[in-house]
Amino acid sequence: MNNYLLNPPQVIIDILKVSSEVIKEQGMCSFKMATIASRAGCSKKTLYNYFKCKEDIVVSLYIQHINDVSDNVNHIINSDSLSNQEKIIYSIAFDPMKCWAAGKDDLCVNFVGVNPHIYKLASPEFVGNLQVLFIEVKEQAQSVWKQAIAEGELLSSKEDILKCIFLLNEVERGAVAMGQNRFLRQFGYDCDLRPTFDALCWIMQGLKWQTMCPSLCYEKMLETLSPMVSKDPQLDMRHYALTMESLKETIEL
Repeated sequence: MNNYLLNPPQVIIDILKVSSEVIKEQGMCSFKMATIASRAGCSKKTLYNYFKCKEDIVVSLYIQHINDVSDNVNHIINSDSLSNQEKIIYSIAFDPMKCWAAGKDDLCVNFVGVNPHIYKLASPEFVGNLQVLFIEVKEQAQSVWKQAIAEGELLSSKEDILKCIFLLNEVERGAVAMGQNRFLRQFGYDCDLRPTFDALCWIMQGLKWQTMCPSLCYEKMLETLSPMVSKDPQLDMRHYALTMESLKETIEL
């Protein structure tokens, strides 16, 4: 099964674009298929020919998101100006940064990845397409690690590398979840992603490298990723003026 949403026909592009706007207005659970058909300028029969249920649309929007992230990660991996260590960290940090940079009206669908019940209700072809995409993303992530090993830069055992990758992925998922938690963001728990970057670097430094990359720094990551995440040149990863200091107080030990 192919990742067909990489190059969908125009009618699907139009439907998903309208779907995103309708979901923002009506909610992820309450949006109406009839509203989407009307605004997309197609009949309900045409809509249901492509998407048999709401879950098909939600999963398709999630696939679009993953395709976008994967495309940008490819740019990171293929960059000649980045070290392997930078490619690893930047690739992992991209999706969290995309979430933190999202505005109030952006549609964030990363939560679909941890809600398998949505897949159970979606049509088999969409679930299968998503499974294929996950395989592609896994292979993409593996390519940088393999390159670091092949070039003699990464000297750790396979077991230690796999443990490290697991921890890095845990930090990534946590940062994505935090970036999507509108309650915490609204009440002051905003973030510049530096703690996430520091955590990723700390975990990766637990491996045995021939030498640590001297240019692995937070400012360079922002400079590299910001143009991929937003067209706003003043992007600073902060969103809300309202603060609640109790959520940001330092814990005393």
